[in-house]
This record gives sequence, C-alpha cells and structure tokens, in this order.
Amino acid sequence: MLYAKFEQRISSYKAYLFWGLLGSVAPDLDYYYKEMFDPSENPSHHHYFTHYPFFWLILWVLSLLWLGLNRRGQGPVSAFVFSLGGIIHNFLDTVVGRIYWFAPFSFEKYGIVSLVRNYDPSMLPDFWNWGYGVELIITLWAVYLWSRSGRRRGSRRSAGL
Repeated sequence: MLYAKFEQRISSYKAYLFWGLLGSVAPDLDYYYKEMFDPSENPSHHHYFTHYPFFWLILWVLSLLWLGLNRRGQGPVSAFVFSLGGIIHNFLDTVVGRIYWFAPFSFEKYGIVSLVRNYDPSMLPDFWNWGYGVELIITLWAVYLWSRSGRRRGSRRSAGL
C-alpha cells in the first residue's frame, strides 16, 4: 500500500525495504551502546533518546515536511519510511514492554502489561507470554505477504510479462 504510493520515487524495492527495516530496529541500537559504554548508569536501554517516541515523532514530522518540499527525490521517502519504522517499534515495545511515552518531559513508563497489572494483577502470571504471540502473528503475516508477492512475481514471469 505505502510502497505503491511512493513507487515512482524509489530506485528499488530493496532500498525502500532497507530503510523501513533499519528504522524498525534503530531504536534498539541503544542497547549496544548501553552494553559497551554505559553498563551501569541506566537500568534499561529504553532510557536513551532513541527510544523516546517524541524523538521519532519529530523525525517523522520533519520527513513529512521534506516529502512536501521535494516531490521527486528518494531521500524524503527513505526518511519517512525510516522514521515510521521507529514509531512502529515504539508501539510494539509498548505491547510487550514499557516505554517512556512522554520522555524527555516525563519518565513514567507505559505499557500494556502495566495496564493489566493495575486492572487485575491476578491475570499477570498468565499474561506475560502473550506479547510473543503478537510478535509471532506479525512475523507470520510478513511471511504470508512475502510468499504472496513471490507467487505474483513468479506468475508474471511464467506468463511472459
């Protein structure tokens, strides 16, 4: 869907996919920084700005502005897809963990598990593994879409298109 909107501005699907995937893992690069350079200062790698939704929202808004100003280039599309990947990462971290949604203004953690803990703590022991189920569904959906696109490409080749 999104790719079709920008298809004329992208040199290749692989480049488009690269920037989206890089954006989706970029927030977790702070984990490596924490482990290599800051092992004791912060208890969680979610303390770093790369896990602040506000940071990703700013990048996303800037990429939207760039998209509006440059209607032909691939750079604005790459920036848009990259920042969108970071935003999605934060939403998914909220599903399986807790995020500082209002950092750097407030460092209160928010997450689905904490909502369940406040609502009905007795559910929590059975509730922890559900996040893995969500990740599994996302992965299976991606495999399904990938296999569908492969069949479509294969049918075009066999039809001589």
